Amino acid sequence: MLHTVTTSPFHTQSLQSCLRYISQDDEILLLQDAVFAGLRENIWSKTIKISGVKIYLLKEDLMARGIVDKVDEYFEVIDYSGFVSLSVQHEAQMKWE
Repeated sequence: MLHTVTTSPFHTQSLQSCLRYISQDDEILLLQDAVFAGLRENIWSKTIKISGVKIYLLKEDLMARGIVDKVDEYFEVIDYSGFVSLSVQHEAQMKWE
């Protein structure tokens, strides 16, 4: 299953809830303000690493927020083509707001 999270984990509990319900075969795509979770040296990047789930960040959202060069190397940065590929790979999807 592909989970998409759109809100900052510093303002909502969406990412926390998502991490609570994921399985090891799931993947997470962080969009919009959720990309702040991918910054180096923050509690969320550490929490995500512990989960062991594959996490993607949308490059365009990182660029819009001026944080492309501040992303932890654990996360995979993808563009809109990568977003489409993930959507095609995962028939089941869950959006967290």
